Amino acid sequence: MEAESTITEQRIDTARIAAGSSKRLAVFAIIGLSAVFLVSLLFTPSTGEYLTLCGFKNFTGLPCPGCGLTHSFCALAKGNVTDAFGFNLLGPPLYFAFALMWIRSACVLLNRSSVVQQFDRISEHFNLVRAFVFAFAVFGIARIVYLLVNHSATFHESPLSRLIERIIQ
Repeated sequence: MEAESTITEQRIDTARIAAGSSKRLAVFAIIGLSAVFLVSLLFTPSTGEYLTLCGFKNFTGLPCPGCGLTHSFCALAKGNVTDAFGFNLLGPPLYFAFALMWIRSACVLLNRSSVVQQFDRISEHFNLVRAFVFAFAVFGIARIVYLLVNHSATFHESPLSRLIERIIQ
């Protein structure tokens, strides 16, 4: 009898710890995503020549799959859906997924477990994380191939192409 009681108490403690860490994670998600949404609304990035922090683009002259997401989020936050898709095709779907994550996190904090479970079922059913990883990989490769075929000058002026030239010569 005492062993069953101890096991039950351990399960309750484990559930409390999981709920506490889930709420902490929800708080971080709310704060982080709120910052993303606020910056997207207030910031207007330059559309001409600008300094990029993307190491892949700086080295190859070609955009990585995530290049253009900041511009896309900022355009979307201001209601420019067409521009948002133009900056990065996956920007609006990712922004929408972030909005859903924000709502789910709010539901965790408000103890709306049935809503959280529905979000989790939908996410599992569609394998959203795997779908986004696959979409970014396909999009990144397709965009690079398109740019190499149609606009190869950006690659030919990159540090990577100069390095390849030195190695070949």
